[in-house]
Amino acid sequence: MEIDNFASLLTYFPLKIAKGTILVLDSTIVGVTGSFGSGCSTLCKVLKELGEDYDLKVENFKIRSEIEEEATNRSISSPDRGTLQDIGNEFREKQGRDYWAKRILSKIEDSTCNFFIVDGIKNLGEVQGFHKHPRFFLIAVDCSIENRWDRLKAHDAYKDNRRSFEDHDRRDKDEGFPHGQQVLRCVEHADIIFTNEEQFPTELRIKDEIKNRFHDNLKLITGKQLRRPNIKETMMAVACNLALQSRCLKRRVGAVLCSKDGFIVSAAYNEVPYPGKSCHEVYRMCYRDYFRNGLKEKLVKSFDYCPKCARKLEAQQLGADFICPSCRFTLTEVFRTVKALDKCRSLHAEEVVLLRAPEFQINGSTLYTTTFPCLQCAKRIIHAHLKDVIYIDPYPEEEAIQLLEEGGVKTVKFSGVKAQAFYRFFYPYREWLEKQIEERLEDVHAGRQ
Repeated sequence: MEIDNFASLLTYFPLKIAKGTILVLDSTIVGVTGSFGSGCSTLCKVLKELGEDYDLKVENFKIRSEIEEEATNRSISSPDRGTLQDIGNEFREKQGRDYWAKRILSKIEDSTCNFFIVDGIKNLGEVQGFHKHPRFFLIAVDCSIENRWDRLKAHDAYKDNRRSFEDHDRRDKDEGFPHGQQVLRCVEHADIIFTNEEQFPTELRIKDEIKNRFHDNLKLITGKQLRRPNIKETMMAVACNLALQSRCLKRRVGAVLCSKDGFIVSAAYNEVPYPGKSCHEVYRMCYRDYFRNGLKEKLVKSFDYCPKCARKLEAQQLGADFICPSCRFTLTEVFRTVKALDKCRSLHAEEVVLLRAPEFQINGSTLYTTTFPCLQCAKRIIHAHLKDVIYIDPYPEEEAIQLLEEGGVKTVKFSGVKAQAFYRFFYPYREWLEKQIEERLEDVHAGRQ
């Protein structure tokens, strides 16, 4: 359903203005997050063009530009990505995690525009800061690491240095402290996921393709169009909400098996089988970490010399938290790739979904999961003769990807409205539909039909 003008969307999106907040009532902020190289900046350019096509007064902001301004104030010329990350983190730590959001919001308050685009949101505090504006929407641009590397490998910052790119990428995704880079957390809280895997020869073609694909999302954001959620959005919303039930300390996963005619066959989340207690209740930590710590202790006890620099080690230096006093070598470097998935005490969401589904309903069904299946689940999916798996978060296990490909299972990244934005986007359609029915009945009772 099309809405004739931008102002009329206020009927469908009631606004709540907090005390002391000075905001334009009919303004909208669209934040963009995603790993570097995903195409966030290109999407922001496209959003500006689309907004102007809708006769909106558009203004763009970049968090990176705000940080570069502070670098200039410190007489730092041409700062690299790492330097900008350090400055961004420093201000979040000293001024609050929402500092960069507040800084841009103050500029929005003084603007005469009604549509704002913010590029480069990296920390959950910034997401929460922008959510103080009643019409803030967060878009996550998703692209695989291989395609991002293809786009950036010739860049001056890398010059075919894949290791440097991957180091920056790891830091960008999650630095492990509250005021650091947290792209994965931001993506988790996005309202819409937009996949951007395609490679095209020119920037003009890229922008045209993105514009064509994102057009419907912007109609939804601006209230130009109301619609029902599609089946993919509905099923993934169920999976995302189920994931919140999981008590897993590492990764909370929800999964839904959907029949060919669009009904739920079974649904589940990863959990220790009943009546078992969670890892937190028993160990106060993930059992896999507990298991790996035990392996570390056994391994370290066999050390006479540091395995990296060959320095003679004293008995008191040996333990699960071993750090060589000479070269600073840690066992974390060795155990980073030791995931010990077979030691997980939980049944995975995909496993439970298949175990609980009637066999005659599995064939031809589609599996929706919040995380790409692991190797064990991949084997079960192939054995169950599923043809489609739709997922949100990638899982860094190449064997699982390869096995599903060989098994003829089509894997598709989810793109669309996520669970947390469901009612914001889709309930107005329900209200509009009910209003149409009421008006129709009034016409009948009045004898006009």
